[in-house]
Amino acid sequence: MKKLIIVLLTFSLFFTIVPPGLANGIDNLQDSSSAYIDEDNWVEYESEQELLNQIEEINWDDVTLDLDANNDEINWNDIPIELDSAIVTDLQPRIWGLVARLVLTGGKYVIKYGKKVFKKAPTSKVTNALAKYSTGTYKTGSHTFKLTKTDMKHMLTRHHPKYWDGSVKAKQTYYNPDLSVNDVKKIALNIAKQNKTTLSKKGTTSTFQVTGTVDGVKYVLGITKGHIKQLYPK
Repeated sequence: MKKLIIVLLTFSLFFTIVPPGLANGIDNLQDSSSAYIDEDNWVEYESEQELLNQIEEINWDDVTLDLDANNDEINWNDIPIELDSAIVTDLQPRIWGLVARLVLTGGKYVIKYGKKVFKKAPTSKVTNALAKYSTGTYKTGSHTFKLTKTDMKHMLTRHHPKYWDGSVKAKQTYYNPDLSVNDVKKIALNIAKQNKTTLSKKGTTSTFQVTGTVDGVKYVLGITKGHIKQLYPK
């Protein structure tokens, strides 16, 4: 009986000493843990029925928005795609059944991939993802082609749903969101390898595009002055 009284007194004393803010913080954490949504990444349709109801198809005739036009130093549309006879696939074939695409919801552009919706990501997200990035290189003959952190950042912010900067173009396509930064790097270098003959002939002083297929997905790779500047699913 004496022990029980001591325990009750100790328990009561604890809640008179603990600051109200701490107790409230614990309650808030418990209340929010089951309803947490990472707005910088994606939300599930099932947990956001209102978002699902608002999604609408885009009429590209009405699209004039191009948020990062100033970042494009090259008009890739005017550059013909070079063809190479070599076909190399180092990665295991894996066909992705879904396609990430741009949709409108609540008057704002988002990327839809299956039951996931990706919103515009903060700049810090891609910066953190590339914190330990090392330049990728592909050598053929006397030429070395590089994929630097700056090059990779442009690819991710334009074409990766998780790092998308909100830019909108009528012909813009997107990677599978499950691809890591290293996966994108491997794909780019793989496409370069598939076009070894063309890269060797063009060298590091010209600007050109080539195509290749990795994991069942056809990609376009853009190269200028020895830098891999562009990679997107065709």
